[in-house]
Parts: sequence; structure tokens; C-alpha cells
Amino acid sequence: MKLLLSIIIYTLIYQLTLSKMEVILGNIYCWFESLFGQNLAEYLWGYNCETQVYSGKNLFNSIGLITLGVSLVFVFAYYYLPLFFFNHPRTNRWWNWLMLLFIAGIVNFVIGYAWTINDFLNGNIGDCLMYYRDSDGNIISNLIYKRDCWLFGLSNFFISSMFFIFWSIIFKWWSRNCKHSPCF
Repeated sequence: MKLLLSIIIYTLIYQLTLSKMEVILGNIYCWFESLFGQNLAEYLWGYNCETQVYSGKNLFNSIGLITLGVSLVFVFAYYYLPLFFFNHPRTNRWWNWLMLLFIAGIVNFVIGYAWTINDFLNGNIGDCLMYYRDSDGNIISNLIYKRDCWLFGLSNFFISSMFFIFWSIIFKWWSRNCKHSPCF
């Protein structure tokens, strides 16, 4: 009965957010925009400097869906995978859950950082978002730095932690050994 209810709720949430998911994920990432900067956020929204409209791919959606998926995999590993230290009566402690949350966050930190630094180093970010230029076209200052990519990775870490907690609340109840970890 509980499994059926969970499937119904999950399907309902999926159907409601399918068309709005890219906007929802972008808005969640923009809660942390003050960390990684508005210009990097504009690039991730898909801003195109040549056309001056948002005609590019919304990278918040791609990165966010990967972050959701990685967090979900780690939650299922903790609650349902009977390997190593997962889903064992000895791991029914909050610190084991917290350790896995931290590992999932680190994985998602690396994904967010690697994605943005790759685009930064390969010149995929538009010139109008990267540099402030004078009337002669000389670069006056940079608008996006490598530090912003690190901070986006940190933002992805925090968002991954939120997703991990969300998935834990939904899926922990059917675990044989760890349904009381953590107790919220």
C-alpha cells in the first residue's frame, strides 16, 4: 500500500513538473546566484551574445537533472542496496546517512565544477558575458572567473544535499534496515 502510494505521488509530481522542470531547476540554482555570479547564470540559462536572446540550451536543466539522478542513486544505494555498508542494521545511524549525503554532494560538486570550467576554458561562454570591453574593443575587466566555476560547484553541492534529503524523506520508509535513519 505504501509503495503504491509512493508511486502515485511520484508520478503526480513528475507529471506536474515535467513541463516546468527546466524553469524550476533554474530557479533553484538562482537561489545561489550570488555565489557564482549573474553572468555565469545568464550563460547557464542559455543567453546568446550574438542574438542577445536566450536561444541557447538551458544548462541548469541538464546539470540539475544529473544532480537529481546522482542524489537518487545514492539514496537508493543507502536504503536498498545490501552491499558494503549500505542497508545494514549497523548503518542505521545518522552519521552513516550524513556521510553518504556528503559523498553524493562531492560527486555533484565535481560535476557542476567540471561542466562550467570546461565551458570556461574552451571558450563556450559568450564574449559579452566573459568580458567588459571599452569602445575600442579592449578588455577592461573579466566578468567570469575560474573562481565562479568553483562556486557553482559549491552551489551544486548544496542543491545535491537538498535533493538527497528530499529523496530520503520519500524513499526511506520501505527500507528493511535503515528506515529510521535519519530521524526526521
